[in-house]
Amino acid sequence: MRFSVVIPTMRREAILADTLMSLEQCDPAPGEVIVVDSDDEGSSQPVVTAFDRAASTAVRYVRTTPSLTRQRNIGIDESSAEVVVFMDDDVSIEPDLFTRLGDVYRDSAVVGVTGRIVEPETKRRGGPASPLRRLLPGGGREGTFTRYGYPRYLRDLERPRDIEFMQGCFMSARRAAAAAVRFDEQLGGYALAEDEDFSYRLSRIGRVRYVPDIVIHHRKLGFGLQDQRRFGRLVVANRAYLFRKNFPQTRVARLQFALFIGMLLAHRLLNREWRGAQGVMEGAVKAARTRSRPRETGAAG
Repeated sequence: MRFSVVIPTMRREAILADTLMSLEQCDPAPGEVIVVDSDDEGSSQPVVTAFDRAASTAVRYVRTTPSLTRQRNIGIDESSAEVVVFMDDDVSIEPDLFTRLGDVYRDSAVVGVTGRIVEPETKRRGGPASPLRRLLPGGGREGTFTRYGYPRYLRDLERPRDIEFMQGCFMSARRAAAAAVRFDEQLGGYALAEDEDFSYRLSRIGRVRYVPDIVIHHRKLGFGLQDQRRFGRLVVANRAYLFRKNFPQTRVARLQFALFIGMLLAHRLLNREWRGAQGVMEGAVKAARTRSRPRETGAAG
């Protein structure tokens, strides 16, 4: 089985070089690596060119305008292997990655696979791994979504299972399924939660597997670079959009979504992230106004 690796990047040449080196250590190697750069100046091209000359795997360079979802869609279109592996440019992987992926994809019912993501511990209180998140309403078992579209993160990381969402730093999908689902380019720029949207819709057409023996080390270098106020607005706007897009708009679900937004605000205040709290409030006001408008036709799927 061949694998195409797709890596979106933007102005992180040294970090990208480390990730490419991690791929070079894999045995067997992927069939191809496609780096999709959204920097107008093409800052990553020299890194890719130098690596392609030295590496045993073909590494191709593609440039486009800034948009994570567009970068990943271009990667799908440019890929030629049976399975597409989406990786951030700040991850490292184990040498046996593609052997383990191949073992899971032998099951023809499986359309997506991810693994255990190891990330630096955060000092923020009440984050996704906090026991307090278990108190969120909305139903849903571990590895699935609540009725308003928030993921129930895995707590038992030792058990392989079917899930409904994958983290964007490492996702994989059969190319035919990925081409049918695609990433929603209405989620532009940083594209928060686009990974959840993609993998949820992927899980509607086949099995998406979590495999703890596939280990990915994610340096998680993107979040700290975001303006907190803008990021807070984006969190609410994208989650409201995906709730309306993917989940039934029942009265109970809408009420629970409102409680969830209140939890996001409390989380920012707990961590003294004043600009983040301001952004959450601004996003909530905008989402409420959007919901009150007449429904538009032709929304992206």
